Amino acid sequence: MRYLIVISLAFCLHTASLFAQKEFYPVSQIPDSLRTDAYSVVRLESNRFEYYDVQNGLQKVTRVVTILDEKGSDEANCEIELGKFWELKRFSGEVFDESGKSIRKLKQSDLHTSSISEHLASDEIRTLYDYGQPTYPYTIKYEFEVKWKNGLIMFPPFCPVEAHNQSVQEAEYILQAPTGTKFQLHALNMSNHSEQSTVKGNDEYVWKIKGLKAIDKEPDMPEFSSLIPSLEVKPENFYYDKSTGNEDTWNSFGKWQWGLLTDRDILSPKAIDKVKEIVADAKSDKEKVKRLYNFLQTTTRYVSIQLGIGGLQPIAATSVNETGFGDCKGLTNYLKAMLKVAGINSYYTIIRMGGIKKFITDFASPSQANHVILTVLLQNDTIPLECTSSYFPFGFIHSEIAGHDALLVTPEGGKLYRLHSYPDTANYTHTTLRINLDNNGLTKAKACSMYALSEYEEMLPFEKLMNSDERLKDIKSDYRLPNMSISGINVAEKHDETPIITLNYDFSSETYANKSGARIFLPVNPRSNAYRQLAKKNRKYIFDIPSGHLEIDTIIITIPENFKIEAIPANISINKAVGKFVSTITQQGNTIKVVQHVYKPKGIFPASMNNEFKEFIQSINNAYTAQIVLKTP
Repeated sequence: MRYLIVISLAFCLHTASLFAQKEFYPVSQIPDSLRTDAYSVVRLESNRFEYYDVQNGLQKVTRVVTILDEKGSDEANCEIELGKFWELKRFSGEVFDESGKSIRKLKQSDLHTSSISEHLASDEIRTLYDYGQPTYPYTIKYEFEVKWKNGLIMFPPFCPVEAHNQSVQEAEYILQAPTGTKFQLHALNMSNHSEQSTVKGNDEYVWKIKGLKAIDKEPDMPEFSSLIPSLEVKPENFYYDKSTGNEDTWNSFGKWQWGLLTDRDILSPKAIDKVKEIVADAKSDKEKVKRLYNFLQTTTRYVSIQLGIGGLQPIAATSVNETGFGDCKGLTNYLKAMLKVAGINSYYTIIRMGGIKKFITDFASPSQANHVILTVLLQNDTIPLECTSSYFPFGFIHSEIAGHDALLVTPEGGKLYRLHSYPDTANYTHTTLRINLDNNGLTKAKACSMYALSEYEEMLPFEKLMNSDERLKDIKSDYRLPNMSISGINVAEKHDETPIITLNYDFSSETYANKSGARIFLPVNPRSNAYRQLAKKNRKYIFDIPSGHLEIDTIIITIPENFKIEAIPANISINKAVGKFVSTITQQGNTIKVVQHVYKPKGIFPASMNNEFKEFIQSINNAYTAQIVLKTP
């Protein structure tokens, strides 16, 4: 679902106060501090928005970007989303070489326009310029004007940093509005203070930033959008596609959203009869909800449809019932309509999927959400339902929304609540390997892996989508065993509120055990360690681990009768804030049992703990590859 009502640029912005500067951009004028970790540098950027009234405005954009090397080449492209709410009025551009000499002029006819997108239906048209320059560095400048029409629920955002490894020399955002216009703003990683003046009877506000250093990628760093400066501005009262509303609070925004649902939940007599038939002998309200959710999953499919009040209004329930498809809004509204027939209240619920879990409580804006689910409030149970999935179990809260803020849309207005999240240890993988060695070190083994909750989600493509060859490749990637042979793959699923996928298979290998004379050498654990090494010595950003998990390996090795254990690694127990690791090795007769636990908790950790993370990961690596030595008498 699309809630972000903006013009999406591969660039954002420039205006009058910056135009007075020279129109030459030699790369030599970029300060050394802005070259560090940078693939591209925004030399100048400005976004000027002239707000005329609740329906109309004009955005004037200039963006100048220097592309330092091939890694920054994507930042040379310009993309403008147009359509029902936006109309391109003017476009021009220019390309400069390293010295600042103009080498090419761009005009509106150079743009490519396409309505092709990931959406089945959309109000938007994608207009872009894709520039390819074989010689680096170079600088590219874009200037264009876009008319905003048919209403505004948000003003254009200010977001001068578009990507990792991009620095900014100078940028500004200018808002001009009729005197007395009421608006709200939210500034992130920049001051909300503006320079204010009166221009031709209008109020004018200017925000400026300078000298932003590039953000380099680091493992487990916070969401990129939470690190860059940005400014969102919105009118308190708005008109949008023939609909008026107020968004000064989440409650008032929810009340407007409720109005968009009016008469969208009407079903045909035939559909009503079908609902009644499905729930006829159900023993409880929860069973009714489960039956109708399962019916939705087996009779509909998800498609993206960004139509209707800018993609904010669901298509009618009758349409979903007749066609069998809908987007997150339409499918959610359809299930809501069916539950209404069954006498069960449910609530259309706005949420954000992905890394950012929390809404800004004092700044209600549709741009903070990108998805819709259904929430059913029973007497002793709150059940969030993902209506776009044909295979998530009833009651399961998937990792993209678990623990996230959500907005219940009710007749009384919007009500914020937070979805349940699972304990870290409930997200687990438990693998059991039963290995038999012969006198020459040939390995034959049976493997059984259980994947729960978020790990279950990771395995769904294996179960639902992969063919035989892809499955073999996926299993082999989990081991450090070249040329291993795999057979007997079997997948089973526990399909309930705490789902588990169980994978069984047999394998053989000639490379797990290495025979040398009278000895056999074998690593404690043949599986690959999935934990990344942290290469940087000096980390800049905090560690942001959004979810924790537990991994357990139980390895039972049966050794040949004529071999004895000559050397065995010591047991290990590590308990740190960044995680816990336990490795125990025991022997009974000709059987060796290895049990290893790796627990990584969710949490925020300071950059100063980088060495502790590195030591923890290295300890796991060492324990996996440590050698057991067998010898004949």
